[in-house]
Amino acid sequence: MISMKDAIKAALSDFVEQHTGVRPDLKPSKKAHLASGSFLRADAVAAAAALSGRASDCTLFGAPLLSRVIAENGWLLFFFTADVIDAYALTLPPAEEPDESFFARRLWIAYRHEDAETPDDPALLLGFYAVLFAAPDAEKRFLSAPRTHDGNERVALESRRRRMAKILLWERRTLLCSTPGSDTRPS
Repeated sequence: MISMKDAIKAALSDFVEQHTGVRPDLKPSKKAHLASGSFLRADAVAAAAALSGRASDCTLFGAPLLSRVIAENGWLLFFFTADVIDAYALTLPPAEEPDESFFARRLWIAYRHEDAETPDDPALLLGFYAVLFAAPDAEKRFLSAPRTHDGNERVALESRRRRMAKILLWERRTLLCSTPGSDTRPS
């Protein structure tokens, strides 16, 4: 099974290249889910407008991937949907209980909640995609995202991270299994 990270990069690269003629270099970002500096010498504003206008054409796992694309200082900033998280999570087998790190244990706690659609919360999505693409301070951003809300909203966000946790647990397991010398067996 392909990792979500690799699937997103492949689909997004193909989409951008198809509509701009440029194969993007995709990098983690603090401001967006992914970013590309491939348009620093080109018209990033025009590229962002063209891609945003066709964002609904960019799908993955049968769900829309892109919610919007913006240009900032010659960079393209890509923002993804929560729908693609739900679509991918439903294709994965049940997660196995991790034992290696504090962050993995926190993911397990989130995974044990009742299944629900992923909330379309900007801070939560930014945290999820930061972890997926290994952005700076990613784990902290994901764990603290619900804290941007108070009371019942915060509790609701914390209890609706199951599908995100499932994907991140799967991605971590896949990474551990592909690391030379790892004694973790693939599922």
